Amino acid sequence: MKRMTIFLVIFMVAINFIFADTLMENLKNASDQVSEDLSSIIADENLYAGAITFENRPVLIGDLFSDLLANRLLDNSRFKGNIIKGYSPGTFRLSDADWILSGSLYKTGSNYFMSLYLNDPQGKQKKGWEFLIPADNADSLLEPSQMAMNFGGDIYEPNNNSDSAIELNPDPEMELSNLEIGESGDEDWFFIDINQSSSESGMYILTARTTGGMDTYMEIYKPGDSSYPVVENDDGDDSNARINYAITERGRWFIKVRGYSTDDTGDYGLIVSLEMREAGPGEPDNSMDEASVLEIEGNELRRTVDYGDDYDYFKITVDRALPENKALVIQTYSDLDLTMTLLDSYDNEVMTNDDSGDESNPQIMLPAQDEGTWYAVVYPYDGDNTGAYTIRAYLVDVVKDEYEDDNSMDEASSIEINGAPQERTFMPAGEEDWIELVVDERAEFVIKTTGPIDTYMTLYDKYGEYIYEDDDGGTDNNALISEVLDEGVYYILITQYEGDGNVDDSYTLSVRKF
Repeated sequence: MKRMTIFLVIFMVAINFIFADTLMENLKNASDQVSEDLSSIIADENLYAGAITFENRPVLIGDLFSDLLANRLLDNSRFKGNIIKGYSPGTFRLSDADWILSGSLYKTGSNYFMSLYLNDPQGKQKKGWEFLIPADNADSLLEPSQMAMNFGGDIYEPNNNSDSAIELNPDPEMELSNLEIGESGDEDWFFIDINQSSSESGMYILTARTTGGMDTYMEIYKPGDSSYPVVENDDGDDSNARINYAITERGRWFIKVRGYSTDDTGDYGLIVSLEMREAGPGEPDNSMDEASVLEIEGNELRRTVDYGDDYDYFKITVDRALPENKALVIQTYSDLDLTMTLLDSYDNEVMTNDDSGDESNPQIMLPAQDEGTWYAVVYPYDGDNTGAYTIRAYLVDVVKDEYEDDNSMDEASSIEINGAPQERTFMPAGEEDWIELVVDERAEFVIKTTGPIDTYMTLYDKYGEYIYEDDDGGTDNNALISEVLDEGVYYILITQYEGDGNVDDSYTLSVRKF
């Protein structure tokens, strides 16, 4: 059959090294051995010849070796396959290759060590080669690959999927510059090999962030699964992405960078660091699968926010339906400013709370729940809040105030103008208090709340049309509305700003006429 060959002749720059007999002889011998082995492995199939990298970038010695290898394969009557050079992003889909040849160059004393790998498209290695390359006259061949640059893209191309990912070796930090998301849909893949498993008390903190003016999106994939990211991000500084993630599993971890949309292209930089750190109790607990079990009415669990993007998951199971007069409360205790999000078993958000508990702790309350499983996710309000906290799940009695049920306009309770303040609660969680206000003559009225709850007030006319609203116009975090109202019927809606009930607190509501 006709062979498809996409490669260049040996570069003129290599002519300068023809007389460096030792170097050239080693490269020729290496290409002879590899081509002979390939001819017995590859049948009527596509061989994708990728780059040889030095310090994570394609270099000229790879261009020279690839051309030597290609010429020897084409002269070998036993080789029946097709050769595709890997320097033209978009001209050939890597997934269409049957075999992928790539390599790396390492400095070993006064020489270089060249490792080559033949993999299938799934990344399984079929064969490997190792060659010693003399350092004499080789330094100039460590310049960036001319073919990679001439064909477009950055010097790390092709790295458009996990099979062609570029290796990263942060020690403890490394930075790649002049990266490029080129054609629409381009992706840049990188990998880090975690060969040493973390101890029971330790973990690796992987920090990756992009720099530059391009709107980038970043995803992290765990070993053995490059189809679904374990974490993703778009909200770093400016239009950049930033991820902090705790690694406790040994293997190959992938980082993928792409444009936020397929129309976003341009240059960017990548900074990656890897740090071993003491792990807090319960780690790893960064997903629903790894969630710690939080027993209702059980012991408090002690946990630690280990880093700024640490998310601790807790699994709470209600074995049997709760009666109407019972509510489940999940609450943290700490000196930190924490946030809690409650998820159902399908990973849907039920509610989020910030400060309903003591100090700046979150508290979530669920009344009269059917049996089922929920997940509480605790994380810092901002990156500066790290340290220890405890979490507890327990049941409380739902004690309604005397004005319930007043959870809709149709069920609104009444209030007396210039009467005694009404003491009210938000029990059960998420409830609303509706109050009917009857005005018998035009006047100025002040409607306000007092107490420790952060209240939100909205005023409507008798048809339910919006008039005015207020959040913190009163003292502390209380709501206050001062309005001139004509004769008629009005409705006041009071909600808690966070939307959750608070077990211990109440508020008062009063209306004054001036």
